[in-house]
Amino acid sequence: MTAIATRIPEEFINEVSSKTNIVDVISRYVQLKKQGKQLMGLCPFHEERTPSFSVSEEKQFFHCFSCGRGGNVFKFIMEEEQKSFPEAVIEVAEMSNINVPSEFQGGGQSTNNSQHHTYLTMYEDVAKLYSHVLTKTEGGTQALKYLHNRNIDDEMINTFDIGYAPNNSNLLLQFFKDRDIDESTLRKSGLFAENENGEIFDRFRDRVMIPIKDETGHIIAFSGRILNKAQGIAKYMNSPETPIFDKGKTLFNLDLAKKSIRDKKSVILFEGFMDVMSAYRAGVTNGVASMGTSLTDQQLYSLSRLTDQINVCYDGDDPGVEATYRALTQLNDDRFEYGVISIPDKKDPDEFIRSEGAEKFRQLTDNSVQMPISFILNYFKRNYNLSNDRDKMKFLDQALQEIVKLRSPVEVDMYVGRLADELNLTKDIVNAQMTIVKRKQNLAKPANNYQNVQKAKLAESTANVPQKFDRIEKSERNLLYWAFDYPEIRVRLSSNDFEFVHSSYQKIFDALIAYEHSHGLEDKEIDPAQFSNVLDSDSSNIVSDITFKEMPSMYSDDEINDYFYNIQNSGLEFQLSDINRQLKKAAMVGDNKLQLELAQKLINVRKLLSND
Repeated sequence: MTAIATRIPEEFINEVSSKTNIVDVISRYVQLKKQGKQLMGLCPFHEERTPSFSVSEEKQFFHCFSCGRGGNVFKFIMEEEQKSFPEAVIEVAEMSNINVPSEFQGGGQSTNNSQHHTYLTMYEDVAKLYSHVLTKTEGGTQALKYLHNRNIDDEMINTFDIGYAPNNSNLLLQFFKDRDIDESTLRKSGLFAENENGEIFDRFRDRVMIPIKDETGHIIAFSGRILNKAQGIAKYMNSPETPIFDKGKTLFNLDLAKKSIRDKKSVILFEGFMDVMSAYRAGVTNGVASMGTSLTDQQLYSLSRLTDQINVCYDGDDPGVEATYRALTQLNDDRFEYGVISIPDKKDPDEFIRSEGAEKFRQLTDNSVQMPISFILNYFKRNYNLSNDRDKMKFLDQALQEIVKLRSPVEVDMYVGRLADELNLTKDIVNAQMTIVKRKQNLAKPANNYQNVQKAKLAESTANVPQKFDRIEKSERNLLYWAFDYPEIRVRLSSNDFEFVHSSYQKIFDALIAYEHSHGLEDKEIDPAQFSNVLDSDSSNIVSDITFKEMPSMYSDDEINDYFYNIQNSGLEFQLSDINRQLKKAAMVGDNKLQLELAQKLINVRKLLSND
């Protein structure tokens, strides 16, 4: 994480803003699709099925209509990468290829001294140490030779920050003790294990060390590949879960693959880290690997923000085929389309690249993507002797149980035809058998739980319901909307007899006037995106929501007068609401006398409102 040595001047911040398109930055993290004037996607800050995250290229703002987060490009990086404002400015500048003066990014301790930052720094330092051992010491010679034999050259070693943990149980322990890291932090870091006496020692020894990074490229864990295989010792050892590493949320290589996934509109799921790296070196850069046997909901959500196509590319041997089938049975999230890339001749990706070359592997991944049903039918077929009538019937029944799940009538007809040809049957016979299979499946299905169905429908229908504001709050928000573009509105709002009812809006307006005076903008428009740089997170969320309002291109005097009237008479409005509430309670308990008294009060307040 970049340390900030000097306060960044506003001139540089404005330069970065003016030369950066928020769409280009956010597109690195979220799959955006055009919807009207805005670009929409799945919010990166909370899980959702229906896109409610909007980005405006015109206004240079983002806003989530579900969770309420919003702001300019710096606010996005602060939220997404947990960075301070100065760090976010530098990050955006680097993304936009803007030269960052050295005085803005000096050495020294970062202002972020959180435990989270401590662990990230520890892992970064360990990766550098292991890299040094691998590439600069005699002790790393064997590990370096192993990597070179796997076609992992020096460029790839640098790209993936690969290192080597020597067979020394105290290398890291001494390394961090010299830096005065307390033992509690060492124990929680995941870098150490504990013996029967409660003493800690280096977890990784005599292993090629592959850093595992989060989506933003920070090292959060390691996977160590043993060099000298011994009985009872696992080939791979991964870091345990820690305060910074949750294996259910992490995908290996997502940090490097994001851009390629968006460009290719698909992600390739590989079986292991080495497969990902071999594919990357061959030019297939949209590959990732999970930390376990199946993708979790959190991992799928991360991918859904980038693509809606997942292609599985596991080893071509029997265990790899079995793993592919298991993966396909578990990948049933309807946000995605799925495909299978089968490696010929029972090879794994690395073996295929070595024997056939990178170009053929690229062609395989681009042009030989099977439909899942095609793979599954071939997988079933391996278990049957189709010259035997009994096996033929068993295969037909098993195959049809998968075909009936297809939603496309064209696909159903295509695979029914293929089955008929393979089994030397007519399509009519196969369709008749499929009707029987379908009927059996329907009978076996449990009846729909009405309440659950209604809850699901309600959740779907309310996913993007906008927040409702009363007349007074709508008036306040609309006045703020026009205040950005029109100095005369700001002048009128600054008069002594006016004050916003809600303190949150008054706070934003006070900041707006201070910003106007400090920047000499008394007779000019104010850019909400630049103004947001001086706001706290809550105020920035409100401003982004207001700027996303659908409003006319110009205000009318009558409209503005109505807003002022509503706000200045808010006390009477609140009285009116309170009397109506009391009337309902009096009616419920049958208190006729109180109802008459309240009705008279209601008439009096309405007269005051109408005569004002």
